[in-house]
Amino acid sequence: MQLLVSMGIRPDGQVSAPLAACLRCVDWPSGRVVRDFPWESPVEVMSSARADQEFTSASLLIQDVLLQPTHTEVLWICPAEWKVIHRLSHPLMHNVHSAVPVGRGVLVTCAGSDSVLEFDGNDQLMAHHWLRDGDFRATYGAVEDFRTLHHDALKPHSHHPNHAVRVNACTWVTCFETASAICLEDGRQIRFPEGIPHDGRLVDGLLWFTVVTGHVIAVDPDTLERRIHIDLNALAPTDRMLGWCRGLDIVGDRLFVGMTMLRSTGHREVLRWLARGRAGEKLPTRILEIDLSKSEVVCEREVGNAAGGTIYAINAR
Repeated sequence: MQLLVSMGIRPDGQVSAPLAACLRCVDWPSGRVVRDFPWESPVEVMSSARADQEFTSASLLIQDVLLQPTHTEVLWICPAEWKVIHRLSHPLMHNVHSAVPVGRGVLVTCAGSDSVLEFDGNDQLMAHHWLRDGDFRATYGAVEDFRTLHHDALKPHSHHPNHAVRVNACTWVTCFETASAICLEDGRQIRFPEGIPHDGRLVDGLLWFTVVTGHVIAVDPDTLERRIHIDLNALAPTDRMLGWCRGLDIVGDRLFVGMTMLRSTGHREVLRWLARGRAGEKLPTRILEIDLSKSEVVCEREVGNAAGGTIYAINAR
């Protein structure tokens, strides 16, 4: 089995280097990285030539095509041939955090502009859900191309949508700032007192969420009842800082979850939640394999380098 890991990585482990987008293919039984697929976005859809680039939360389609976003575009990547077969970019794309299929189209979250965009199969914008109150254009004035703005240019955010998923007729969006998942159609919310939710993936009838403070929670999308709650903090035999929990996939009774080595943040609530472990002792960027039948970690493998690396998504194939 191979894991496709969507991430940002600093080349050669140099902390001072900008993040680069990388799709890392890991042979899980051996833990060996068998392929890296780097990507450089065109400079016309970046804020600057040295802007951080990352591969954010991707979805593996049935036809073995990876729907892979960057911060300003969405790529269709064929892992069998390691090439981009289609690319979508739009002036409203800013700090894109996820892309998932909806019918023949795609649903995209733009964390920077508090927006969820829906495109049809012909790359036409069909819907723009702005999560704030008020008027989008009146708020952002004369901005014509959001892709050229620095990823922090529009802070503070009201919601910061991390991930969206369509379940039947409901669109669930995980939001950093509200620590909840919100249904766009009827306003229902799933709240996470444990911290900030990131992923929201539908697997075997349950919505699976990562919470960045080290929790994985599965919820019944109809009743909104919690069915599974795994606290990685309780499973870890260490007092070192676990990392930023983001990216998951499930294969049979095995859960694969990503842990990104902690980096500095100016968000006070995040700092408060993550203030755990001996100062300065951070665990590396890695993936955990968890036996769901026993709720125990059975394997973990490093997938970053000396400068860490930001995991956004894991897709098993």
